Amino acid sequence: MDDDKILELTGKIESTLGKDNSAMISDILGEIITGNAMNMKEIASRDENIKQLQERNEKLVTANGALLQKVAVGQVQPRQEPEKKEAPKEINLKDAFDKNGNFIK
Repeated sequence: MDDDKILELTGKIESTLGKDNSAMISDILGEIITGNAMNMKEIASRDENIKQLQERNEKLVTANGALLQKVAVGQVQPRQEPEKKEAPKEINLKDAFDKNGNFIK
């Protein structure tokens, strides 16, 4: 709503209710208009943020689609269990030397 329309409407209120009553109503209307303007700015800001997020989402979907096309689709191979290594045998001193006392390699 433009300023001329607001002045016209407040003029109608003044002519109907009188100057004192119209001044109180005009103050209240001024607060409402100020609050409404702030809300409209906030809504516009959020709309812009939503638009940017939607554009970003579209770019990410496109990039993910391109990545999925590059990944080779094949048969899923079952995981192979790693071979279990045997624990080394414990060697005692008797097994480490032969009957002549020489070290066994």
